Amino acid sequence: MKKFNSLVVCILAGVLASCSPKVSTYMTRSYPAQVDYDNMVVLKDNGPLPDDAQWIGSIEVNGKGSYDRLAEISRYNAWKEGGKYIRIKEFASQGARSDVHVMKSDVYRADTVKIDPQNIKTIDQALIPSIISTPTYVPLGPTPYDKQDHVRVFVGYGRRLNKINPDLSFFEKEHMKRLMNGVLYGIEYIQYFSKSKTSGVGLRYQNMHAKSSDPASMTEGGTTVNGLLVEKVNINFLGPLYSGRWISQNGKHLLMDNIGAGLILWNDTRTFNDEKLELTGRTFGITGDFNYSYFLSDNITLGAGISYTSGVIKRVTLYDGTQRQSGDLERNDWEGLVHLGVCAQLVYTF
Repeated sequence: MKKFNSLVVCILAGVLASCSPKVSTYMTRSYPAQVDYDNMVVLKDNGPLPDDAQWIGSIEVNGKGSYDRLAEISRYNAWKEGGKYIRIKEFASQGARSDVHVMKSDVYRADTVKIDPQNIKTIDQALIPSIISTPTYVPLGPTPYDKQDHVRVFVGYGRRLNKINPDLSFFEKEHMKRLMNGVLYGIEYIQYFSKSKTSGVGLRYQNMHAKSSDPASMTEGGTTVNGLLVEKVNINFLGPLYSGRWISQNGKHLLMDNIGAGLILWNDTRTFNDEKLELTGRTFGITGDFNYSYFLSDNITLGAGISYTSGVIKRVTLYDGTQRQSGDLERNDWEGLVHLGVCAQLVYTF
């Protein structure tokens, strides 16, 4: 029988070691094993101990696994340190994943072996392989990873990639260069599917805003007028997203990639002295991004990402303050809206 127990302990040690949980122990001193491994007792919650029970230390197990799996790891390590009883004090989710837990336990030695069986949490040796290979998770209430929604807010630098028309004058080219760089910001809502929790769908709004302000001279009817030319360009995207995410085993690191397609609204407002012209257009466009975030808490992550948005305006509407005129652009005059963004982001999971 003792040979069988030794074999079980050796097999269990190898299996538990291969699962790579983090085990932290604090012991007053190291003792030889007091009992056979199958007589090592795990007490549920604050189950009563014998009067002569002596506290000899504590064990913390942190990693991926169920209550039973972490209890067995704690039990094995307590037995190695000469414990007879282990009393579990805490079992809770750790980080952002529902399958990552922390278990804290106290280890005791005692000469008395009689304990009320109803207060004992024992694990049948025959169940050890199934406990380790097929963990069963104990419901602990909702955790951020169990819940399927998040809101992501992002802001950063945006740059348009379209080429500037080579036929423009030097002044116009310099003016357009400044309009190629701007601020990119937006917000999105994603709901992840109930089964996988790694993919979902949602909705995004984003805006790239650029502005250029330059002294200029305009000639009208043979008369030259000097003034300040101010031009503002806004590229708005609104549309659905498909999202995928990956959370590290320790629940601290979050990777996300999104792809979407929707409506792009382009607005170009030019003001010279008191005269204002507004050009608008709309088109179908696509967007995509890749992001990394670090969990500051169970609900909040902070990180950064890079995005890509593409579209082209082929038809515009001109408004001069009195009337609107619409028309198709020549191919060489199509307004390209391709732009990249590098943004900081805040993600709130709820």
